[in-house]
Amino acid sequence: MLVQDLGNDYCAELLRAVEARARTRGVVVISASLDEEAERERDLVNGLVERRIDGLILMPATDDQGYLMPEVHAGLAVVLVDRAPRGMALDAVVADNRAGAAHAVRHLASFGHRRIGFLGDDPSISTATERLAGYRDALDAGGLTLDDALVRTGVRTEDDARAAVTQMLSLDEPPTALFTARNVLTVGAVRALRYLDLRDRVGLVGFDDFPTADLLEPGVTCVKQAVVTEGELAIDMLLSRLDGDEGPARVEVVPTTIVARGSGEISPAR
Repeated sequence: MLVQDLGNDYCAELLRAVEARARTRGVVVISASLDEEAERERDLVNGLVERRIDGLILMPATDDQGYLMPEVHAGLAVVLVDRAPRGMALDAVVADNRAGAAHAVRHLASFGHRRIGFLGDDPSISTATERLAGYRDALDAGGLTLDDALVRTGVRTEDDARAAVTQMLSLDEPPTALFTARNVLTVGAVRALRYLDLRDRVGLVGFDDFPTADLLEPGVTCVKQAVVTEGELAIDMLLSRLDGDEGPARVEVVPTTIVARGSGEISPAR
């Protein structure tokens, strides 16, 4: 199982779900991090194939998984997780990123916010693109103006997020709420709001839950993925292929939910 970062809460929870299910079938899971490096992905896949793995669960860093075609034709079972396949038809399990992001923005708008900032990952990552699309969908549906000054993409780290939020809130017309499209970015935003003493004045909804979200003050409202479900679906699809399923490739889309804890329910200052 190759994921982007085993230190990330989402990846770790996903791996645990896969391991738990695999153990019941006597399947050993080998895991590693890709760190969004396409070359590292190819090197690790080649190394694992040489060691005769039976199947692969992959959170791809590549923008085209066509390089896997010879291995798949040779019998390697492959299931993608978190990101839809590109370059060839493969089984996959993905969250409904676009709808989840739109739900987050609608939630903030329902409390009166009209200027909602966006922090997202590298646009080359499909999930980042989908979450930005969901943000735009919700603004459009709510009759809200898309202000490019309130959109930050390519935000990779917690420190990047903290700097982006600090800069955004220094604008002449700052946002009254933020949607952060990844858990690491949410943590950076929380730190910025705390430093600026704006925790109780700026709304915040983050995509992906994290363990201490309910312990902060206010608690952080999050778009929660059904991570265990995603992991179980991925390993079940893989095991089905190993058991001889030769049906067409399919993509399972798993819904998200909003967990309201306080930060997303702050109304803009009058």
